[in-house]
Amino acid sequence: MKIKPATATLIAKIEKTAADGHDPIVVLDLDGTLYNNSHRTLRLLQEYAHQHGPSQPDLVKAVDKLAPDDIRYRIADTLNEAGISDEHVHEEAQKYWFDRFFTNEYLTFDLPSPGAVEFVHLVHEAGGVPAYLTGRDAPNMLIGTLEALQRDGFPVGTVSTRVILKEDFHTPDHDYKERVITSLKRMGTVVGAFDNEPGLCNLFQQSHPEASVFWLDAPHAPNPPLLDNRVEVIADFTALLS
Repeated sequence: MKIKPATATLIAKIEKTAADGHDPIVVLDLDGTLYNNSHRTLRLLQEYAHQHGPSQPDLVKAVDKLAPDDIRYRIADTLNEAGISDEHVHEEAQKYWFDRFFTNEYLTFDLPSPGAVEFVHLVHEAGGVPAYLTGRDAPNMLIGTLEALQRDGFPVGTVSTRVILKEDFHTPDHDYKERVITSLKRMGTVVGAFDNEPGLCNLFQQSHPEASVFWLDAPHAPNPPLLDNRVEVIADFTALLS
């Protein structure tokens, strides 16, 4: 099968690392990278709107017109663009979203990014070790994370895969990932990394300079740092498939 040059380079690194007797680790973020979680946010906004329908019919009409591509990083930005400017509604919808978004129950609404499942299988079949590194926390989201990965056909649950979640909800994602990124060397050799946060891609590239690091051009935290020029940019995983 003919594959894209960037993918061929990554697979060559996987094969060389495996031949040298080390586990070739390919780090894969979940939210905003392997998964489009806009569907989860949209579901929560729909629930909130319909629960307040009798008193806020304009909110229901506006939210019912939204599609996953209309979801912005901030709830207030999404509602503003939908024509809902009431700051009280923004605050209440944000609270409704926050209380439910980080739970097992709503992970079922996430859908894989285009090409993600196929690409991870390609990496795994080449001998790479998919390491799902996420800012989700284990107490509230481990079960849902594993069920979604298995449901959607990602390699998971075997000795040749890893799933890494935060120990608790309150640890900031960047601090947690910074600590894990530097400790990944104990698991094997990081040959590839994928994330939708430019700052984390930079950190991967700095910590593992020989790795192929990819930034998915997807919604991310505001005011990101300038992307390291060694990091490759892709719109989704189909860019890496034949």
